[in-house]
Amino acid sequence: WYASVPGLIVIAPYTAADAKGLMKAAIRSEDPVVFLENELMYGHSFDVPDMDDFVLPIGKAKIVRAGKDVTLVSYSIAVGVALEAAEALAGEGIDAEVIDLRTLRPLDKETVLESLKRTNRMVVVEEGWPTCSISSEIIAICMNEGFDDLDAPVMRVTDADVPLPYAANLEKMALVKAGDVVAAAKAVCYR
Repeated sequence: WYASVPGLIVIAPYTAADAKGLMKAAIRSEDPVVFLENELMYGHSFDVPDMDDFVLPIGKAKIVRAGKDVTLVSYSIAVGVALEAAEALAGEGIDAEVIDLRTLRPLDKETVLESLKRTNRMVVVEEGWPTCSISSEIIAICMNEGFDDLDAPVMRVTDADVPLPYAANLEKMALVKAGDVVAAAKAVCYR
């Protein structure tokens, strides 16, 4: 919702290092910044650079896993889902590149489109609803600016399009899963 507002910077990191570097950049920014944290990430451990002035550029995505067959684009907690799917795909002979957007506005179109140019296939992975989503925006960018590089339609894997259930068993069923990402990547790779 925030990423649709012109003038706002929206940050949604996955790792603690990215959170540290982007938080410092957000504090130093003269523009208004919305910094999104997924509280479920608090239970994960990541390395953090031991540097006093570790600052990351706002608006620059990161390739967290290189690959040549399909690009998985994600952000925040869903990067972990994409990485889990990439490991499963590697076992099946599909080499998946994983991009962590880190910043939702501005989006790093260049990194996404360069990866699409290399792999010619893309799946967007998002822990959010499909309608009016970041995945919708990534797909639009690929259609408008990367259409000639596509060998298959861009697919997205998101949470179920239902209000998020409170019951733990139903919530688990509604959230994005690595198995669904694997199936989507195999579909765009025609396997």
